[in-house]
Amino acid sequence: MYEEEITVKMGRGKIEIKRIENTSNRQVTFSKRRNGLLKKANELAILCDAQVGVIIFSCTGKMFEFCSSPLNLRYLIDKYQKHVSVQGEDFGARHQMMYEIARMKEENDKLELFIRQYLGKDLTSLTLNDTINIEKQLESSIEKVRNRKEELLNQQLSNLRRKEHILEDQNNYLYRMMPDEQPMMTVDQKPGPSAMMDLFGDVYQQDGASELPAYRLQPMQPNLQQVSFLSHGLQL
Repeated sequence: MYEEEITVKMGRGKIEIKRIENTSNRQVTFSKRRNGLLKKANELAILCDAQVGVIIFSCTGKMFEFCSSPLNLRYLIDKYQKHVSVQGEDFGARHQMMYEIARMKEENDKLELFIRQYLGKDLTSLTLNDTINIEKQLESSIEKVRNRKEELLNQQLSNLRRKEHILEDQNNYLYRMMPDEQPMMTVDQKPGPSAMMDLFGDVYQQDGASELPAYRLQPMQPNLQQVSFLSHGLQL
């Protein structure tokens, strides 16, 4: 069907689309095609329930217009301007968003490359000045890390010393709370002969040259001295 229509049109002949030089012919053609265009616009509005507006200016400046009823051309023009404005805002917002995404992606790629270079990777693209700058920055970072490490060690040492003082105070407090029934006594010398005779009798005379060991008595054992001497007397 489409090929047959083309054949018919080709049989009728085709007019080359260009400016008509003859003024009279141009005016006649304008009038015919204007009426045909307005007729098609009216048919489109009626058949398809479309809102159609047409504005035509002739070469002499005369205006012709058409608007589908019950609307008027001013309403269609305002509607058109609002629609174009909204589309323009949407396009501008999308364009700005795409620009920001591209910019952030570029910055992210630079940061990733920077991190890899700090880790000793992807160094082939670096210049001599780049390597010098990275070395200086790494040295500065190491110095900051060392300072922070010393600060933490000093804090830990201070905490340990504070705990030590607390434990020492608690120990002194507990020592003061112990019952002081008998002071500490150390026997560093041999008892006198009279004391030994009273305790051991004839045994001391037979074995008088032997020495008795020294004993250190604690305050928590108030009767240890008497029990110790009595046990020695019984064994001997």
